Amino acid sequence: FVTVWLKRWLQHGMKRPASAGLRLSSAKIGKSALVADTKMSATIAGAGKYTEFSPLVERFWKTQLSDGGVKWYKEAEQWWVDNCPPTVNGVLGGFENLDPPDVKHSLEFLSQVFSLKGKGGQTMRRELALDGGAGIGRVTRNMLSNVFQKVDMVEGNQRLLDEAPKFLGDKLPHLGERFCDTLQNFNPEEGRYDCIWVQWVVIYLTDADFAAFLRRCVKGLRPGGLIVIKENTLAEGAGEILKDEDDSSVTRCNDLMRHIFHQADLDIIAETRQGDWPQNMFPVMMYALCPK
Repeated sequence: FVTVWLKRWLQHGMKRPASAGLRLSSAKIGKSALVADTKMSATIAGAGKYTEFSPLVERFWKTQLSDGGVKWYKEAEQWWVDNCPPTVNGVLGGFENLDPPDVKHSLEFLSQVFSLKGKGGQTMRRELALDGGAGIGRVTRNMLSNVFQKVDMVEGNQRLLDEAPKFLGDKLPHLGERFCDTLQNFNPEEGRYDCIWVQWVVIYLTDADFAAFLRRCVKGLRPGGLIVIKENTLAEGAGEILKDEDDSSVTRCNDLMRHIFHQADLDIIAETRQGDWPQNMFPVMMYALCPK
C-alpha cells in the first residue's frame, strides 16, 4: 500500500479548500473514546441506513440536523455564492500558491495506484473520469486531463460551472459532460467512470449522505474503476469531528473517514498524506477506494 504516516498538525485548515476558522471541536460537545463498532443507526433523508461512528458523532449530527438538514446545506451553498470568485485563487480560498503541490502529489498518487492495480493484474482504463465538486475545473484542467481522455464535472454552483469552458483553455477537448448538482443528490450513470475523483467537498456532506454518495459512486464505476477521496483530516488527538460555523462544514478524523468508507462497502487500497504542505494547515489525505 502507498501509505505515509507523518506527524499531524492542526492550526488552520482549508475549506473546499479555503482557510477555515474552527468554531466547534469535540471538546465542546463532550469527550468520547473512538467507538467504531457502535450499533446506533440513523436515517438521513434519502441516505438509507447508516451506522454512526460513535455516541459523540451521533449527538453532533442530531443537533445539527434537528430541522431535517435544511439549514446545514443552505448555509454551505450560500457561503460559496457569497465568497468564491470564479478563479483558482477564489476556489482555493486565497491559497492559489497551493495548487502546484496539490496537483503534483495527486498525479504521483494516481500513478502509484495505477502501478499497484497493474501489479495485481487489474490494468485501469483511462478513458473517462468524474471530477466531484469541480468548481471551475481546476482539478480537471491541471490534473485529471493529464491522465484521462475525458473528464465529466459535477458542481452544485452553476456560476462556477459556467466558467469551466473558458477556464479549461487548451484542455477544453478533455471536457465531457457538466452536471449542476449537489453531491448529496447526484446519481452517476451506472458503469460510466474509470475514476471518480472527489476533492475538498465531502466536508459539506453529513456522514450518512457521504456514505450514500459513495454507494452511488460504486454503481457509477466501470469494472476495475476506483474512487479517490482527497480531503482535510483532523490531526491525531484533535477529536473526532470539527465544525466550521462559517460555511457549515466538518473536518473528520481518519478513523471516522475509514468508518464511512466501510459503511459504503469500500476497501482502501492505498492512502497517503499530501506532501509539501504548510504545517499550519489541516493534514490532507488521499484515499484510493475500490468496491469490496
